This record gives sequence, structure tokens and C-alpha cells, in this order.
Amino acid sequence: MNWLLFKGLKVIREKIIAALVKDKNVLDVGSVGQSEEYCLWNILQQNAKSLVGVDLPNAKDVVVNEFNLTDKAYQHTQVDNTKIIYGNMETLKLDKKFDVIVAGDVIEHVSNQGLFLDNLAEHLSPDGQLIITTPNAKWPTVFLKPNVTHVLWHDIFTLRQLLVRHSLQITQWLYYPGNKPHYAPWLLPLVYRQSIFLVAKKL
Repeated sequence: MNWLLFKGLKVIREKIIAALVKDKNVLDVGSVGQSEEYCLWNILQQNAKSLVGVDLPNAKDVVVNEFNLTDKAYQHTQVDNTKIIYGNMETLKLDKKFDVIVAGDVIEHVSNQGLFLDNLAEHLSPDGQLIITTPNAKWPTVFLKPNVTHVLWHDIFTLRQLLVRHSLQITQWLYYPGNKPHYAPWLLPLVYRQSIFLVAKKL
């Protein structure tokens, strides 16, 4: 895997994920997402062999009420021949194993991250991969007001410890500038290591 996928100083998160899910059976956690720029659904739909989505039953209401966005913000999930299940991935049982599970900017919203990771591990195939992206707690952007639905921050050290406690091991990781498609040049020093991208497997 070539992880040196940059545009200027920006890591192309979507290209890395597209390569990792190519022709795989994929579970996307947080499919409704906040808006188009944060959602990975279309990338996964275009590259995965099969795709199942999961999000909280009130996910669409949160999009509308907390972020003042209309239903157009989540139309990217309304694709023919796809399946989004509404439930809490801390406890939801899908009776299926997946080659890749993607939790893009999800863990920072989760009430019980231990239950969440245990359940994701149960849904991974023996050689499966878990992809997590999340804001980096060891970067100046943490001093900005967080997303109103965030409940925690992580750095790579706490993530490594947390995953090991729940039978998962990081195999690859990097910092990247976040998920917006473009940043003003003067902002790049601030956002350069704003987010963490990691891949993990079951121990």
C-alpha cells in the first residue's frame, strides 16, 4: 500500500480508503454522516464488492437540528441497491462478518467506545481490517470549539492503548489535514496534522 497520496500538502484520505476497500465486503459505520464532505458513502459504493451502512436511528434528525442542514445533506446515502441499517453499533448484531469496517470520524461521537470497538471486532472477518479516522488531540485545532456532537479527543497513543484493550492492533497510521476538500494556504500549518488515519486488525 502506497500511503504517500498527497495533493500539495494534503493527504487524500479518500484514495487510501478506496484502495483498501476495493472488491471487499464493507461495513460503513456512520453512513448518514454530517454532510457530503465528511461522508465516505459514495467512495465506498464505487469501490466495494458489497456495502452495508449503519447509523443511529436519530442520525438524520441530528443533521437537521444540530447542524442546520436540510435533507439534501444526506442524499448521498440514498443510492439504489444499497442498505443502511439504523441502530447503535455499540450493541447492534448484524450476523455477518466483513473484510473491512470503516468508521470515518465516528469514534469521537461514541458514548461507550469500549463496547463499540468490541462489537466492531466481532464483525470483522479473521483477516479483516478496521479503518478509523478521528481528530488529533495533540494539535492546535483542539483549542477551537469542537463539533457539538463530539464527546472525546484522542491522540495516536491513547488510540493504540484503547484498541489493544479491545483485541485490536494498529498496523498502519498517519496524520492528515482533515476532510475538507480544500484549505487556504495560510491554514495548512494549522491543519497539517489535524486528524489521524489508522488501520487495525484483530489480535
